[in-house]
Amino acid sequence: MTTPRYVTVGIDIGTLNTKVTLGPTHDHELVRNAHGGHVTPTAVTFAGKSRARLLGEDATEVARADGNTVGMLERLLVDSLDGEIVDGEINKDDLAEFLRFDWRKGEGTVYIPSMDEEFTSTALLAMFLGRIKRNVLSTVERLDGGRNDSDMSTSADLQFVFAVPPSYPESTRNALVDAAYAASISNSTVIDSTSCIATVYERKFGDSVVENDKRNILVVDMGHARTSVAILQLVNNAELAGDEMDVDEEKSNEEEKKIIEPIDRDNSTDKSGSISKVKILSSVSCPTLGAGNIDIVLYHHFRATLPSLAKAEFKSNSRSGQKLLEGCRILKHLLSMLPEGNVTVETIGNNEMDVKLSASRELVKQLCQGEVLDKLKSMIEKALTKSGGVVALGEEDISVVELTGGGCRIPMIQDAIRDVIGKAEDFVFSRSLDDTSLALGAAMIPYSIEAHTVDAEREETRTKLLETEVALAEKDEQLRRKDEIRNQIESHILELRSARHSSAHSSLLPKTDEFNSFLDGTDDWLFSDECEEASVEQMIEKWTQIQGRTQEFCGDYLAAK
Repeated sequence: MTTPRYVTVGIDIGTLNTKVTLGPTHDHELVRNAHGGHVTPTAVTFAGKSRARLLGEDATEVARADGNTVGMLERLLVDSLDGEIVDGEINKDDLAEFLRFDWRKGEGTVYIPSMDEEFTSTALLAMFLGRIKRNVLSTVERLDGGRNDSDMSTSADLQFVFAVPPSYPESTRNALVDAAYAASISNSTVIDSTSCIATVYERKFGDSVVENDKRNILVVDMGHARTSVAILQLVNNAELAGDEMDVDEEKSNEEEKKIIEPIDRDNSTDKSGSISKVKILSSVSCPTLGAGNIDIVLYHHFRATLPSLAKAEFKSNSRSGQKLLEGCRILKHLLSMLPEGNVTVETIGNNEMDVKLSASRELVKQLCQGEVLDKLKSMIEKALTKSGGVVALGEEDISVVELTGGGCRIPMIQDAIRDVIGKAEDFVFSRSLDDTSLALGAAMIPYSIEAHTVDAEREETRTKLLETEVALAEKDEQLRRKDEIRNQIESHILELRSARHSSAHSSLLPKTDEFNSFLDGTDDWLFSDECEEASVEQMIEKWTQIQGRTQEFCGDYLAAK
């Protein structure tokens, strides 16, 4: 009897994009989506009742979408769009005013116009995770190409590990596991993102600390809409063996410090051999602070100051509002490289005139002082305070500052970090942790998936979610098959029409009115209600009839091809 070969899958569900990494059995391979990209847009598009859902990389780009595309799936699950309480403070989500889809927060659902139906946030995330699962299986199959079919991994062999902010409440963690269950992912668990970061750092730098030495690390991760700050301590194992880090005394601090042991996963070929451990001294996360807040600050600045926009009548979640917000995002990226920049946004001003957006780094810094920079500094100060006095606010105590996330590439964000920890302007940040570190850590960190305790009410909800998603997936497959047959018919008719003018055997094609009527009639049928409502079996039957009629009309031409 052979032991099952489980494939661990680390997942970091971001506001805009999701990163996925396989575990040690597949050398921590980054999972590509069906288009070959290394990230998958966290979005779902409903093209209509007679069209398959467009999930992940196939979904319409959120910045250019209408109310039938739902993004920010993870944030809907957290239910933070109108404000989330973190450490006793209410964090209002400024992104909420720019949503184009109809999020009914009180009911926990999103209304989809093209379907005339509401879907819960858990159901929407389940749809997306179904696409992630297919991408994972495709990657595993590609990597396992040399194995026997009996060794190939199936969805039952996958263990999904989600990296989430430490502030996630238990209800949200349960909802995430339920969404995975509805996507037919039976083995899943949730791990704090800080532990994932610590695991990756220990793996990369565990051998770099000399005996009886410590290294204090500040980690700042700023994404599009979330920011996390952590204080880590890399400690030599020899010291830990001597005094076990005085764990009993540490418990008197505000929170018990976590120790990330050297990696030793069952059924794993990945052994770090590290001489050090990473201790998590503190962590702070904010669900409503990110690089996207800079876009919003610029948006409101230009709406208030540009004459061509001051009287323009459009809402933040309108198409024009989205175009202006996208222009602000592009300007932000330009200012990350240049001291000044300008961007032209087409047809959004008065009388649909083009609008030029201009700004300097200094102006943006002034605009973002209260809404972004001060909040970030407050988070870092809070993390230092929560570290229990082990790390004081001083240059000699923070030896390394690790930056990750797109927001940390912005110069004024880096200046704010230097300022709050008292570093000079020439202080060099480390970028050893890239944007995939959370997913990688989730796939690496030692854990065991335990059976979730599910009461009767939750089990009933999970079962309904699973049944609904299975039915929708089967419907999608049928609709995709219909589209394939429709495309075959359309290509067939187009080829016959084109052959009259380009084929060497065009003289063999009939020129009768009956043949022309056959071509025109088939084209008309393709866009008729009958075709729209036809089943796959009816489509196959129609395609067979068309092929038969083509043989009757064009037998000589087909034989000569």
